[in-house]
Amino acid sequence: MTMEPMDGILVRDLVATCDTQTATYVPSALFGYIASVMDPREPSVYLIDLLPSLSAATQSFLNSMGVFNRSPLPESEVANRRRRLLDCLDAFIDEARLSRQSVVFLDALRAGERM
Repeated sequence: MTMEPMDGILVRDLVATCDTQTATYVPSALFGYIASVMDPREPSVYLIDLLPSLSAATQSFLNSMGVFNRSPLPESEVANRRRRLLDCLDAFIDEARLSRQSVVFLDALRAGERM
């Protein structure tokens, strides 16, 4: 998988359906998505605030699947950790959408001021 911008829904689908083999793509897909939604012109404090919990949930989920240590946890624990990661990802996707709308709105205001 290349490091190209990802859509949040595609990343969510990957997390929701991945197995031990495809879970190795989660970190790069998640990074690609995060990098694509972070706008250096208008950094979102709310997005930045969600990164630690998203990162911790990702690490916990991948560890539960045995991606790093080849010692998977019981399926019920994997399901719990997957659900937690999906909750964190949903919050990030929602906030990224709001942040994007805010940037578009501010750009429109700025364009109106120049005229």
